[in-house]
Amino acid sequence: MSSGTTQSVAIADVRVRWRPGYFVRRAFEAMVRSPRITMAATLTIYVAILVTGLFAGTLRSAEALIAAWAGEAQISVYLDPRADLDAARAAAQAIAPGRNVEAVAASEALRRFRESLGAQAALLEGLPADALPPSIEVRAPGLRLHQVRALAERLQQVPGAQEVDYGAAWLEPLERFVIRARWIGAILFAALAAGAAVLVSNTLRLGVFARRDEIEIMRLVGATHAFVEAPFLIEGFLQGVLGGALAAVTLSLAAHGLLPRLAGTLGGGALQQARILPPAILLGLAGGGAALGLIASARAVTRELRTRR
Repeated sequence: MSSGTTQSVAIADVRVRWRPGYFVRRAFEAMVRSPRITMAATLTIYVAILVTGLFAGTLRSAEALIAAWAGEAQISVYLDPRADLDAARAAAQAIAPGRNVEAVAASEALRRFRESLGAQAALLEGLPADALPPSIEVRAPGLRLHQVRALAERLQQVPGAQEVDYGAAWLEPLERFVIRARWIGAILFAALAAGAAVLVSNTLRLGVFARRDEIEIMRLVGATHAFVEAPFLIEGFLQGVLGGALAAVTLSLAAHGLLPRLAGTLGGGALQQARILPPAILLGLAGGGAALGLIASARAVTRELRTRR
């Protein structure tokens, strides 16, 4: 008996009974028989998920840095020279309870400015003691940028306040860029996922075409479309899981190697792998790969079966 006849008898023997173990075994056999198709589909999914993960990790890193830098900001409320410092400090404490609030007289502000200049302090010789305005300094660590901005707006109500500087205004363009990048990222991800699905679908369709005789025999013995499609769907699912898992491992290793160096240069403890790429995101990437493979395989087998009706 030839191998083709043996395979036909085995398929006919299965008939239309649902056997999950049979579907999984057929999927693994197909992946082993067609290693090039398997590698091409897995690699395509890997690249798509890797690019998506890199973009997501970069955005989360930027958000973490913005939050860290904003949390280090000090809010300065510059007062009218005739303002009552004690009353202004009391008002600031009422507006920002629990925060470190300090009243800085004009003479103290000038002294601190001299100290900051170091050897260049001689340039300030001859300036009157009230050359700089008195101020209220509010330290509010741990706040996000929008919280610092909101607190600065409330501090404008301090009696005698002329100007409020929260020292993080330079972060606002970066914050707006990150917000726009989220939308751009969503669009790019949708386009990338669609393109990857088409590429993987076309690749898997080669495998479906190579097994056209097997499919025809199954249909002749009464197998339903769902029965025929199941092994192909499992095959696409497994390839997607493999590609997504490899991308997640690559990102995790890259984060483990790069984030400590970047943290020392930019953000101290802000860039931690647990915050940038937590397990939930890594699992989501693997799940996204599985979904992509499943969609691509469904598209491939559905198109092939339609052409044979």
